[in-house]
Amino acid sequence: MSIMEKNTEPIFLSMIIMKTFAISLSSTVFFILALFVSNDGNSQIIISEYLEGASNDKCIELFNTTASDINLSGYSLRRYTNGSSSPTTIALSGTITACGTFVVCNSSSQAALLSLSDQTTGSLSHNGDDAYDLFDGTSVLDVFGDIGCDPGSEWTAAGTNGTQDNGYIRNASICTGVADPTGTCGTTSFTTLATEWTSTQSTSDFSDLGSHTTTCPACSTPANTITTGSVNTPPFDVACATLIAAIGTVDFTSTGTFTGGNIYTAQLSDASGSFASPTNIGTLTSTANTGSINITIPAATAAGTGYLIRVISDNPVTTGSSSAAFTINQNAPCLPSLPATGMIINEWSNGPSGNQEYYEFVVAGECGETVDVREYILDDNNGTFTNPTDYDATASGIAPGHFRFTNAAQWANIPVGSVIVIYNADDPNAALPPDDPTDADNDSLYVVPHTSALFERCTTLPTSTAPDSVYTPCTYSTAPLTGWGALSLRNSGDAIQVRLPNGDYYHGVSYGGSEITGGPDNLKLFSGSGSGDAGWFNDGDPFDFANWSSGTVAGNQTPGSANNAANAAWLLLMRDTTTTNCPITVLPVEVGDFQGKNAPEGNLLYWYTLSERDADYFLIERSTDGKNWKEIGTVKAAGNSTEINNYMLVDVSF
Repeated sequence: MSIMEKNTEPIFLSMIIMKTFAISLSSTVFFILALFVSNDGNSQIIISEYLEGASNDKCIELFNTTASDINLSGYSLRRYTNGSSSPTTIALSGTITACGTFVVCNSSSQAALLSLSDQTTGSLSHNGDDAYDLFDGTSVLDVFGDIGCDPGSEWTAAGTNGTQDNGYIRNASICTGVADPTGTCGTTSFTTLATEWTSTQSTSDFSDLGSHTTTCPACSTPANTITTGSVNTPPFDVACATLIAAIGTVDFTSTGTFTGGNIYTAQLSDASGSFASPTNIGTLTSTANTGSINITIPAATAAGTGYLIRVISDNPVTTGSSSAAFTINQNAPCLPSLPATGMIINEWSNGPSGNQEYYEFVVAGECGETVDVREYILDDNNGTFTNPTDYDATASGIAPGHFRFTNAAQWANIPVGSVIVIYNADDPNAALPPDDPTDADNDSLYVVPHTSALFERCTTLPTSTAPDSVYTPCTYSTAPLTGWGALSLRNSGDAIQVRLPNGDYYHGVSYGGSEITGGPDNLKLFSGSGSGDAGWFNDGDPFDFANWSSGTVAGNQTPGSANNAANAAWLLLMRDTTTTNCPITVLPVEVGDFQGKNAPEGNLLYWYTLSERDADYFLIERSTDGKNWKEIGTVKAAGNSTEINNYMLVDVSF
């Protein structure tokens, strides 16, 4: 979100929701907005690795030879098949970091390659005699092969196996791309293959994929370096539920000159050692080339043995090396939180054959309470789980229409922890338990065919011609409903979603190729076909990918029953009326949006809530650096509400 301010510096805003009764810090909710400006400058990207492995194991690696991040919007890889001069275009999306790589693989590659991929597509498919170029929307930046030339089965160079069933890595000294060769077409017409590329002599060696060795000036000799030293003293013990953080220090050394006001920041990786979303845990204002930073490990940090710390600086911007791995122990985990009461997906199945599909949901909320699920929406894929880059209007699993629960009285008060199974009555799965649409035996299980009068169906929204997420206005039909299509799962990729009556997203999971994303919660369970597969939740946080599993339907279909021992224990706790035993907690306020804009009277901040529980007032703070915060005002909350409430504050002090 961009906020135009009177001052040209970036502005950060936070909002703290205060409750009317005493709470711990774990009940405080922060919202932070930031304005960032980027400039790609004079960019140069080259093709740095080519892999043609077995079957669909095919990848192309790109390398950014500059010291600036580059937005790939408008860039594309173009494949020229069997000597063709007309390309198949693969539009690129995302960012290639400064002196970093960007890997594109075939969406049906093996899992090890997909884990290294920044983008996947079914269009990346080459067989030794296919050329590629890298196009930035205006100019060709680099070429692999000889466009318009069919060399037979492959291009060759002395001392290599040729481009068929082989891998090639760009030499470290190459910092600019090449033009398409102009000589006579033949097996050696890819002239730079011999001078700029080194063969791996293998179809399965991708040990360098995702990294590139270079001597390019912007990347090989940075002016400043930081070496992260010892971390003192692991293992660290934290406790989320009792707000106990851990303190320590991290030592570092650096080279080069750091400008006055420079801030060294210690960053914590995730438990696997990834710095994709680092946590800042300490700072030191200094220009010295050695120092020690006091660090605080947050109380909510998950347990793990693979944590790393790195030290970075801001003047100049420098990223340091990583520390040795260390352990963090989580002695009192916090409960997973829900944005509001609703339904979460507990299991889904594509069935062993035909369209023998079913969905299983768990009613979620404060234990011991009931939830009104009337008009809750059930759908397969839509724009929320669709990658626009790879969307082709037919192959993203978007079936027009959706189902929803009717206004039947029984849906108004469903106990938390209840399981609802919905299945395709036109092709029933043999693993299904007997129908029980009203939970007549009081076992917390509802088994309902899609043709039941307890559901109604819209056949038009969302549409399949564009990846949208529009659900209203829509005309609904009731039983008999003869078509499962709006919920049917596409074998090659689809999604399962729960949405609130107003159409807002609540929970969803997906699977498939590059055309399918993980949605708002990044819950894409696997890449590739889901034919004959099922997915299931175990326990813990249902919005966390780590708590999900998937596999073939054989031995894994459990409609109406717990998915495993962990899931059985979790369901029992969900049904425990003693709230202290509840395995989840519902946040006191569900915020729908938080926006801001500059107006003549000042900076206008506005937001709305979808629900509130015991909320007293909102406290709004402002920061110019994202670290130091100043209170700018309070706004009275509605208190308790399940309706949309709109709020506004004008900041006239900046």
